[in-house]
Amino acid sequence: MEKVCQVTIVHKEKVNVIKNKLDQKDFSNLLVLGKCFSDSSRIKIFYALETYKEMCVCDLAEILTASVATTSHHLRFLKKHGMAKSRQDGKVVYYSLANEDILSAIRVFFKLSENLSMKS
Repeated sequence: MEKVCQVTIVHKEKVNVIKNKLDQKDFSNLLVLGKCFSDSSRIKIFYALETYKEMCVCDLAEILTASVATTSHHLRFLKKHGMAKSRQDGKVVYYSLANEDILSAIRVFFKLSENLSMKS
């Protein structure tokens, strides 16, 4: 049986400080970031773009075993939320990660996932 506290609040001051700070925070961007990582297709896109700096939509669709339309939907989502950018070369659209900070964060997430021991 898991142990739980037998009292209501131990450190009332700490609780109040955090509650006051949370009232002033806007976590909407963090929630969107979570959505970017909550889909296996988007994670595969991140992996591909981390591995090869830039890839075209049709190649990413093949990697995902998905239609170009479905892949484009995921890429538009990532672009809309500042995670990816695109450029067009003739009839081909290439996607890459939006900047070095995102690349670094994705590398950290992948490294963290390799080192995590998930218990169900």
